Amino acid sequence: MGFLDQIKALWTRWTIGQKIAVISCGAATIVALFLLVKFASQIEYSDLYTNIDPQEAGRIATKLDDWKQPYKISGTTIKVPIASRDRLRLRLASEKLAPAGGIRGWELFDATKITMTDYERRINYLRALQGELARTIASIEGIKDARVLLVLPKKELFIEEEKLVTCSIKLTMSAFATLEKNQVKGIVSLVSYAVEGLRPENITVIDNRGNILSADIDEATEEAVSAKQVTLQRDEAKKLERKIREKLGKALGQDKIEVIVKYEMDFDRQQIKKEKYSTPGFEQLKISEEKVQETFKGEGAKPEGAPGVESQIPGYKEMAKAGGPVNYDKKESRVNYYVDKEEISIAKAPTISKISVAALIDGSYEMDEKGKIKKEKGKPVYHPRTDDEMEKYRKMIWAAIGAEKGREYIEREYIVEVENVQFDRTQEWLEEEREKTAKQKELVTTIATVGVGGGLLLLLGIFIFSAVMAAKKKEEGRRKEGAAKLEREMTDSEIPMTSQLATEGVLSEEEMAALQTARRKPALVANIIRGWLAEEG
Repeated sequence: MGFLDQIKALWTRWTIGQKIAVISCGAATIVALFLLVKFASQIEYSDLYTNIDPQEAGRIATKLDDWKQPYKISGTTIKVPIASRDRLRLRLASEKLAPAGGIRGWELFDATKITMTDYERRINYLRALQGELARTIASIEGIKDARVLLVLPKKELFIEEEKLVTCSIKLTMSAFATLEKNQVKGIVSLVSYAVEGLRPENITVIDNRGNILSADIDEATEEAVSAKQVTLQRDEAKKLERKIREKLGKALGQDKIEVIVKYEMDFDRQQIKKEKYSTPGFEQLKISEEKVQETFKGEGAKPEGAPGVESQIPGYKEMAKAGGPVNYDKKESRVNYYVDKEEISIAKAPTISKISVAALIDGSYEMDEKGKIKKEKGKPVYHPRTDDEMEKYRKMIWAAIGAEKGREYIEREYIVEVENVQFDRTQEWLEEEREKTAKQKELVTTIATVGVGGGLLLLLGIFIFSAVMAAKKKEEGRRKEGAAKLEREMTDSEIPMTSQLATEGVLSEEEMAALQTARRKPALVANIIRGWLAEEG
C-alpha cells in the first residue's frame, strides 16, 4: 500500500471532529508562516528626529534624498530604517544638519561675515547664549522644551548707573511630568552662574501653562533655614538634657528624675567691616619721590608773536622790556608713602539667648530587710528630699548648663527650676504585680504542660508495651498450638508410614534416624520446616 493510500485509509477512519481539528491546525500553520515571512521581510522604521522645525526637516529630507536613503515623514517626525538610524545621525551631525529644535547656539559664529557690525555681533552673542542655555535646560529629564530670554544692558561708565541683568525662562513639560522646588532652584542656579552679572533673584521661571515656578524658591529657602534652626535648637536642647540626666542619674537613678530643657538661640546675622589706617611715620615705606626745580635770571626775553596779541605775552616780558630785574625761582617736592591699612571683617555667629531648665526629682522609699519597699497600711513609706539635697541638685544643674546661680548675664538668660515631686508609680507597681502573676501563671502552665505531656507519653508507652506483649504471647501460643498439632499428625500418620517404609526397605538408615528425631522433637522439626518454607517463599 502506498503512502497516499495509507493517508486515505487513515482519513476514512477519522471522525468529523478529528478532520475539523486537522484542517484547522493546517490552516493556522499556513497563516503563521505567511505572517512570519511578511514581517521578516518588512523594513522596521524608527524615529530619526522628533519635534523638529519644518525648515530643518526640509534640509534633512533633501540630504537623505541625495544619499538615496529611504525615510518617512510623519508630522514633525522623520523616520528611517532602524538599522541605519545611528549611522545617519552621525553623518547628519558631521554635515552640521543635526536639528536643535529650531534653536541655534554657538554655531552662529561658525560662519562670520567681514562686514558684521559690533551690534550684530552683540545680538548673535545674545542669541547664542540663549540657545545654549535653552538646550542645556531642555536636556533635563521631564522637560520637553525650553526658551530663555536674556536682557543684557550696556556697560556704563559708573557702576551706579548700570542696570540689572534679567532673565526669563519658559519650560514646556513632558506629559505627567512636574518639577520639584529643588529642580527649579537648580535651573535658576545654572543660569545665574552661566551669565555674568545675573543674580538668582532676577530670574523668573514659568511653565507652558503660565504658572510661576520660581516664586516659591525664596519661601522654600526660608522654610529650609527655619527648619534647620529649629533642628539645631532641638538638638542642642537634647544634648543639654542628656548631660543633666547623666549627672543627676548617677546620684539618684534615671527613674528618679525628669528633665525638660528649652534652648533658644539668636540667629540674627550681623557682619561688621572695619578699615584701620596707621599713623604716618618716618619708618613708612617710600613708594615714589618727585622733585621739580625752576630758576630764571636775566633781563627777560624778547617779544615774540604776532603784533597786537599782547594778552598772550607773559607779564614778566613786559617787566624785562621796562628794564626791571627779573628773578624766577620754583621748587616742588612730592613723596608718596605706603600707608598701612588693616581690614577687619567680623561676622556674628548664632548665639545663645535663653536656656530654660525644668527638673522634677522624686523622693525616696523606705526599704525592709528583704530589700523590698516597706509598706504601712498597704501604702509605701515615702520620704521627700531635704532642702540641702535639693540645693545640691540645683547646683549640679547650674554647673551642667555652664552658668552660676545668681549671676546676671547680658547676652543670655538662664532659668532653672527644680522641684521635689512624688512620682506616681501606681502603674509601675501594678505592672510589676502583673508581671509577677504572669510569671507564676507561666510557671504553673509549664509544669502542667510538662506533667500532662509526660503522663501521656507514659500512657502511650504502657499501651505500646502491652500491645507488643499481647502480640508476642499470641504468637507464642500460635506457635505452640502448631507444634502440638504437627506432633499429633506425625504421631498418628507418619509413624505407621515409617514402619511400613522401613519394612519395605524404601528408607535408608539416615532417613529413619531423621524420622525418629522428628517423633521425639516435633517442635524443632516444625521450626526447621517453617524456615525452609520462608526461604522458598
